[in-house]
Amino acid sequence: GRVTCVAETDSPTRLDDSFRQLMRAQGAPSYVLLMWLLSKQPDLKLSEDHLVQVTDRLTSFFVRRNLTGYPQTYALPKLFMTIIEKISGHAGAEVPQIVAQELRDASSSDDEFRKRLKGPIYEENADVARFILTTLSEDAMTKETWKDLWAQEKGHFVWTIEHILPQGAHLPDAWKQMIGGSEAAALAQEVDVHRLGNLTITAYNSTLGNKSFADKRDRTDAKSRFIGYRNGLALNESLATKESWTVADIETRTRELAERAAARFPLV
Repeated sequence: GRVTCVAETDSPTRLDDSFRQLMRAQGAPSYVLLMWLLSKQPDLKLSEDHLVQVTDRLTSFFVRRNLTGYPQTYALPKLFMTIIEKISGHAGAEVPQIVAQELRDASSSDDEFRKRLKGPIYEENADVARFILTTLSEDAMTKETWKDLWAQEKGHFVWTIEHILPQGAHLPDAWKQMIGGSEAAALAQEVDVHRLGNLTITAYNSTLGNKSFADKRDRTDAKSRFIGYRNGLALNESLATKESWTVADIETRTRELAERAAARFPLV
């Protein structure tokens, strides 16, 4: 129950936070490994820090695996049973080292991961895109600025992915002019609209929609509170000061976010 985040604890620890991240990264196939490690924790001389290291590497593994599709789903049970076998006879700090090495050997390369991060990530796996965007946002939060980006209402996330350059048909003229004309805008919607640099998260997706960039940036609610790109999320910091949004801006922000994501989910 603790590993799957079903059992609530009165005083959650750093390990519980790591379990929650793994669950959100769709890491369920690795639960067999974690339950085995917990059951053998005294024998393996594992501290909570050791278990946090293992869980965080599993989260990185599944972010990479779910984006690249490698290794394939059918290979995952064997992978984690093999890791259990290789851990036998080892203890303490050796355990997270073995896990990390086995996950590295089973994963796509860093170059392939970066390539997928810079591609149409929303189209390839919207869940991974959302996980990356929320994680990068949460990393910059403090107790005073904390927002629950995983809150749900009626079974749906309150915070959802927002396309800065809209993805829908009937793109407004303001956007066509900003991108460089109808043909350039159509090409951008085909090639760049689903890339990481054109994505953010918002709790007000339906109110932003196809609006112009300036309207999305400066949007406020009935109490004059910013709900657009000036909503205080660190993820939107560069957007809050932009006067326009072009393909070059998408490219620049994609490279920046891809490098941050690659560093955030390492397998070293």
